[in-house]
Amino acid sequence: MGETPCGFESHRPHQRAVARENKQIQMSDGPATTSVIETIRPFRWRIGFTYALTVIEDLLELSYPWATGLAINGLLAHDYRMIAPVMIAWVLHTAIGCARQMYDTRLYTTVYNTIVVDTVLRQRQAGIEPTKVAARSAMSREFVTFFEKDMPVLINTLVSIVGSAAILFWYDLIIGAICALLFIPVAILNRFYMRRSLELNVGLNNQLEHEVRVVDAAKEGDVVQHFTAVRTWRVKLSDADALNWTAIEVLSIVVFLLVLLRVVYMVGADVGTIFAIFVYVWRLMEKLDMMPQIVQQLMRLKDIRRRIEAGASPEAIAEAIERTAPEKSGPP
Repeated sequence: MGETPCGFESHRPHQRAVARENKQIQMSDGPATTSVIETIRPFRWRIGFTYALTVIEDLLELSYPWATGLAINGLLAHDYRMIAPVMIAWVLHTAIGCARQMYDTRLYTTVYNTIVVDTVLRQRQAGIEPTKVAARSAMSREFVTFFEKDMPVLINTLVSIVGSAAILFWYDLIIGAICALLFIPVAILNRFYMRRSLELNVGLNNQLEHEVRVVDAAKEGDVVQHFTAVRTWRVKLSDADALNWTAIEVLSIVVFLLVLLRVVYMVGADVGTIFAIFVYVWRLMEKLDMMPQIVQQLMRLKDIRRRIEAGASPEAIAEAIERTAPEKSGPP
């Protein structure tokens, strides 16, 4: 039986299908492929400004447990002035967050328009078929969404993990060390998960590039096969994410039990301090739980970026022809 028009190959080992599609993408890259980073370079200072605001927001949010602990101790001592730190941090966080989100929408819609126009014109001029260009232009929306939505989440996760660990060390060296040890197995798990996630995302995106052609042909068999394949790839991605998350969660349970035991033997710890310690431990574990999703999104964007950048400009193609002409001008 011949290969189906939609490129559905679930009956073969997916590693061979992924390798073949990767080779096709690499062959479509010209000698001077336009980088997505180059396309958005004119916006780098404005994007950097939004990320700076994001870091300020995250630091203010990081101060909540500490400031709340101060407020608890102050109220127990009838010192109502200690409510001020948490209120100030909260108001500043809200004001900065509102302004940043409104600015982000205006900035990233402009960035998206720039990328999608460059992608469509460049790849069509390079001779890439319209169905793949259409799929990649849709993928470019996800690429911009990464900068607008996912990158702030990544920054928040890193600030929360590093900041929480540092503050836990400040409260108690033993608790800080217990939590820091959790980083080692989590890093090892996600190292393996990165390779698996990239492989699965390449397979999914390869299949999605056939979608416009399948929908346009509207053949029942091909449509069923295509969306079955898409479902299969998404299930594999979800399963890999779930297994990674479960492993991290089991490790977190062990660490939390050790912290509980340590708090019992802490001398002179007041109520506010104990509250802050456990909030920072919970925050640290909550952010570590997000690592599988972040890794998966990074790997997906790595593959999408390669697809968006595929197809050199006409000038680059002309230069390549000129460079290779002497090698082909010999006698037949």
